[in-house]
Order: sequence, then structure tokens, then C-alpha cells
Amino acid sequence: MPVSSAAVAEMTKVFENTFRAVNIALVNELTLLCDRMGINVWEVLDAAFTKPFGIMPFYPGPGVGGHCIPLDPHYLEWKAREFNFNTRFIALAGEINRRMPEFVVEKSMRLLSDRGMGLRGAKVLVLGVAYKKDVDDPRESPSAEVLHLLALRGAALTYHDPHIAHFTEQGHDLYSVPLTAATLKQADLVLLLTDHTAVDYDLVVKESAQILDTRNALKRVDGPKANVVLL
Repeated sequence: MPVSSAAVAEMTKVFENTFRAVNIALVNELTLLCDRMGINVWEVLDAAFTKPFGIMPFYPGPGVGGHCIPLDPHYLEWKAREFNFNTRFIALAGEINRRMPEFVVEKSMRLLSDRGMGLRGAKVLVLGVAYKKDVDDPRESPSAEVLHLLALRGAALTYHDPHIAHFTEQGHDLYSVPLTAATLKQADLVLLLTDHTAVDYDLVVKESAQILDTRNALKRVDGPKANVVLL
């Protein structure tokens, strides 16, 4: 797409990233509110996105990752200060999106507490450490912060990712474990952070004691899902 200058091209790129960051932050904030109100945010979004105009689908999650959305908008935020300009939408979106890993851990603690367990010593199996589905890229993955926060609270951590065999982030050195019935049964909580297509979600639902699904990935599984809690 030809434009008049490199500055316009760069601003175009950053605006596209910022557009997604802000809209993801909006649905993430709605998720936080719906959690307090006892409303299924995924049902709300599915209904809202049936409108054929004036709305565009964005979904919540455990945070934002990759080399664009978590970073590029804040380069613009920094650059704007040279022009005595405060980019308030960008700053607020970043604040909300960075809050999501903490919310995931807090909700994990609630789920374990409801079963008479604490997070310290609990066996937590994380599904997916890539920043998005079906890639082998962990850059800026929210899974890193979730794992870090879980470790700080004393959880016993394992992970499975069909695309990333070895994961080193924030001082944690982990290797992907096979996804088997035995692996799932050993976990006190299965935390689904990245919705890779290659994962056997029927097995996950069948063999897990409890699952916190942050991506609504288990929507595709037929049958009872009493052990599944959505973000």
C-alpha cells in the first residue's frame, strides 16, 4: 500500500497494533467485570458479534504477547512525549492487558480454594506457552508471567506445548511434558493458556480434575464439562 512517507508507513503499522491492543483491553476489562457479576463473558461476546455491522470480534485472554501488540503501541506512547502529547488510550490499554496474568493466577487460587486447596504445593499443568495458537514463538507470551506468578506462590509447575519443547523465562527452566491421561490426572489444576489446535481437548476434559480455560478452547468439546471454568 503506497503512502507518502516512511513516517506515515510507520504510523500506519503502529496504529494497527494499537487498534488491536485497545480493543483487546476493552474485552479484557469486560471480562474482569463479568467475573465479578457472575456473567459468562464468552456468551456476551458471541451474542454481540452476531450484529452484522458496527462491531468487530475481539476476545479476552491471559494477556497479550508477540513482538507487536505488547510493545509497538508503547513506542508510540514514548514518542508522543517528545511532542508534549499524552496518549491516554494506549497507556490505559497497556495497564489493563498487563493485569490479566495476575487475574488468571487469582482466579486459579479461587478455584483451588473452592476445593479446599491452596496454591502452594498444588500441581498446576499449563497448556501452551507460545504467545498465540499454532506457533512456536514465546516472545512476550503472557504464559511467562503466569508461570512466574504461580511459582512465586509455591505452585508445582509443569507445562505441555506441542510447538515449544523447552521454555526458559524469568529464571524458570522447564521442558514440555507429554499430554497423557496420567499427566492430566496428576494435576490439581489444568490451566489452558494457549489454544493450540494439535492438543487433544477431549482427553483434557475427560481426565482433568479441574480446568481453567482462558481461551474458550473447550467450547469445541462435546458432552459434559462440569470440570471446566472459563476465564
